Amino acid sequence: MIALFDMDGTLFPGDSQLRFARRVLRRHGLRRLYLLPVAVCGILRALRIFNTERMKRAFLCYAWGMKADELDAECRAFVTEELIPALYPPVLAKLRAHQAAGDTTVLCSASPDWWTQHVGRELGFTHCIGTPISPFDRVPFMPRIPAPGNNKGANKLIRLAALGIERADVGYTDSAADLPMLSICERAVLVNPKAKFAAQVPGAEILRPPGKEPLPRFLASCLLGL
Repeated sequence: MIALFDMDGTLFPGDSQLRFARRVLRRHGLRRLYLLPVAVCGILRALRIFNTERMKRAFLCYAWGMKADELDAECRAFVTEELIPALYPPVLAKLRAHQAAGDTTVLCSASPDWWTQHVGRELGFTHCIGTPISPFDRVPFMPRIPAPGNNKGANKLIRLAALGIERADVGYTDSAADLPMLSICERAVLVNPKAKFAAQVPGAEILRPPGKEPLPRFLASCLLGL
């Protein structure tokens, strides 16, 4: 049996990219200045001059200049101190049941593999796929994402196929962006789905674990590094 898991909003509440940015800004306050070019890029995104992938690359500039080993240490600590404690118990129970049964479990996330790989290892996933970032000695201003690009939507299918996975038994997600991933799954488990998304996946099992932080407050804390 093969079980596919999205990460952000599925294993835990919120967006891990914003969470990690908040952590870095808390610990390195002067890096908040790097949010100024991010704001400009946000305007370009709103005008559709930047696509989602380019915006993601621009957003990562908060880590500009960090040494690779320093960044990796931050990511490891981030996972153990912030993400693992925030796991949704019902979803973790599903994962543990699959693992106890000997199922193949795949973490497939659009978040950067900077920390996605550590989540996968920490939780014992068989395979872990995040958005890959090209190697570096120090983080460049706009880190490059190798082809086929941001690990979102149909790109997840490309990377799953590279592992030999073209069909799966069950897929777990919170987002309509994962409809392509669910298209290769026999059944779906949706985590805190919006009504429109739930209606697009009739017959899906729905989990509604508590713990989601209100988005405006969360975004404010990320931007201010509080």
